[in-house]
Amino acid sequence: MWLSQFFIHPWMAAGGVALISIPIIIHLLNRMRYRTVRFAAMEFLLQSEQQNRSRILIEQLLLLLLRILIVLTIVALFARLLLDPSQLALLEKPETHHLVVLDDSGSMRDRWGDTTAFDEALGTLKRLASDLASQGGNHTLTLLQTSHPDRSSASLTRRRIDLSLVGELEDKLETMQNECGYGQASWTDVFPAIERQLAVDKNAFQIVHILSDFRASEWENSPTLKVDLESLKDEQTLVSLVPTVPALHENLAVINFTGTLHTAAVKVPLQLTVEVANYGDSVVENVPVRVLIDDEPIPQLISIPQINAGESVQESFEVAIASTGEHVISVQISPDAIAADNTRYLTIDLLERQRILIADGSEQTREADYVADALAADPQITGFEAVIIRPDSIRDQDLSTYSSVYLLNIDHLTPDVLKQLEDYVSAGGGIAWFMGDRIDSSFYNELASLELGEEAETSSENTNGQFTTTQAKSLFPVPIAASPVDLPRADDTNPGADLQLNDNPIFEILNAADGLLALFVNIYQHIPLADGAEIPKSVNVIGRLRDQSPLFLESRFGEGRIFISLTSAGPVNNTDESRWHNWPFDMNAPGFTVFHLELAKSIASRTQTREPSLVNTPLKIEIDPAVSYPEVRFNPPAEGGLSPTSITATAPNVTDKNQPETSADAPQKLIAEFLDTKIPGIYRIVTEDLARETTTTLAAFNVPVSESEVEITTPEEFRRELAGVDGIIVQDFGSLEGLARDDPGRELRLLLLLLLVVLFVGEQWLAYRLGYRSRDSVSSRGFTSRMPSGKQYVSGGQRSSSPAAKGVAS
Repeated sequence: MWLSQFFIHPWMAAGGVALISIPIIIHLLNRMRYRTVRFAAMEFLLQSEQQNRSRILIEQLLLLLLRILIVLTIVALFARLLLDPSQLALLEKPETHHLVVLDDSGSMRDRWGDTTAFDEALGTLKRLASDLASQGGNHTLTLLQTSHPDRSSASLTRRRIDLSLVGELEDKLETMQNECGYGQASWTDVFPAIERQLAVDKNAFQIVHILSDFRASEWENSPTLKVDLESLKDEQTLVSLVPTVPALHENLAVINFTGTLHTAAVKVPLQLTVEVANYGDSVVENVPVRVLIDDEPIPQLISIPQINAGESVQESFEVAIASTGEHVISVQISPDAIAADNTRYLTIDLLERQRILIADGSEQTREADYVADALAADPQITGFEAVIIRPDSIRDQDLSTYSSVYLLNIDHLTPDVLKQLEDYVSAGGGIAWFMGDRIDSSFYNELASLELGEEAETSSENTNGQFTTTQAKSLFPVPIAASPVDLPRADDTNPGADLQLNDNPIFEILNAADGLLALFVNIYQHIPLADGAEIPKSVNVIGRLRDQSPLFLESRFGEGRIFISLTSAGPVNNTDESRWHNWPFDMNAPGFTVFHLELAKSIASRTQTREPSLVNTPLKIEIDPAVSYPEVRFNPPAEGGLSPTSITATAPNVTDKNQPETSADAPQKLIAEFLDTKIPGIYRIVTEDLARETTTTLAAFNVPVSESEVEITTPEEFRRELAGVDGIIVQDFGSLEGLARDDPGRELRLLLLLLLVVLFVGEQWLAYRLGYRSRDSVSSRGFTSRMPSGKQYVSGGQRSSSPAAKGVAS
């Protein structure tokens, strides 16, 4: 009913309007009391009455209007008029729009007792709607969620707040209790979405209610916080910050879980590292960590002795998996404030063995034998299988089946083989160059000449989440001399070890115990860089000789890795049987073996490694239509309540810059994209090949680390930060103060009472003026202006009460 905009008791106001008829009826009855009679004595009076008719009519109408206003004022008092006097000129339904921004990010799952931050936010929303509905007035509600700020709920967009909405909201909020997300709130997207909602009706008074836990990592440390909030407010807009968490709660989180998955093999110990952070404000001791393989806990007990407040601790351990194929590895810690960050997942497609291709250009592949013995003397222990070939046989190999490729003492490579290697490394493979007596420097320098131009720009993370340096433009980016040189032996004038190695994982055993093993490695010959050659920015020197000549270098090409050794892989020169080094012999043998094992891990291909993703990241699957059908089935985690979904893979959008370019002859790959990855856990992707054989692939999704940081921005800190900023209210936890506008009805009651007094005085004065006179006043004037029937007539100052006069009057 539209009267509820202006009255607390609209039905009383509607009934009171009928009372206006009372003074109107009285007025009409008074008009009917007189009857025109032809009487000579009255002619003079009629002429006088005609002269004053207009004045008398106006006076009568004024008296009627005053009496109608008195009735309306009394009705307004009893019905409690709520009309704002400042808006008396805007009677066309003044509106207050309440825009509620609900934070549904992962940190809102913070639990204490029987409630969570998200539950508190929903309760606050319900209380706000209920209070506004009971106050009356014209209030509307719009709900925005930070998980999708660009779209508001159709059922909660500028909805009128009344008792029916409150009932509907109760049902909706009960459903929403299970809809708190796990991802991160992007406030840089939320604030523009708020501004777009406010711009819909800038003339309405609007209040923006931000219901959030206000994590310090997002708000207190935000350089644009004050600017963003100030951009929302204006003369018609008020901003209310409503905290949903009373204080910081203790929280441990698994923030990282990694391992050497790219070199894992069946029954070979796989090294994993878990990192647990303490986001509370007290020290935590003896933190147990459970490790599960395919949801089955391993018998090994892992415990972190102590984690200081605000710090994290890494713990490494090994597991062995007994079968090939898809596996899930997860780690868990005990439940606390935020349960979702207590588990982290990895997935792996485990191979029987990791194959390494060794192309040897020396006679009888003597150098390859040393490397193969180091890598695969016992494949059941190392997990590597070495395949030795001649360089010209590389073209016959499917390089994608190898984790890395060793190129030993090769004079040159044909263009087709070189292109094959470039594609392999660019896609994520790794190669290791080792020099020797058969090297043709002109071939290598031709490759290095490609590096003379500007290096490819890279200063970001690659698809595997690892930081990249400047990209090389060729597979061999440094020019070398035409022939090897001898390294002068150490003496009193030239002391020191032959090797000076950087702190790099592949040299870990050589650098151990202050480089004890490196002291016994003698380098006799190496191929130096070309005279005057400078090392490009795309190349890192990780090992030098005693005379500071570069010996070991590394670089990146595309997604892959390149290692260069300017000495040979094997110790003996095939031409004159002279030694290049003594590395594989005697007490140096352990260092030689471990060096190649670590090198193989360092450069191994990551193309088959599945890095875990974060929730809300699209899951893309590439389908080769020559191998598989385009239908892909995505099975989300069972505990998330999401249903399996089938998606037909389609050709990628040619305008998508992130899609790699393909040649015209290359088969067109199809892409199936699954967007609903809002639940952490394991997603199972089922594809079917043309022979109707199904394959299930696993993908892990984890929660973002930022949602584990439970430190909050307190209301006091907000008020200090926003000191001097008008139009922004910082609420205390559980409070909704300062949002209700002044009660205009109370001010109008006083105004209406004063108006009623004035109207009564005016009505009595006017009624007295238009009513009967006393005897004294009549005698003084000679004639009366009114002649009530059955009464007296006066002429010439004499009173008469004759029967004739009475008859005439009747």
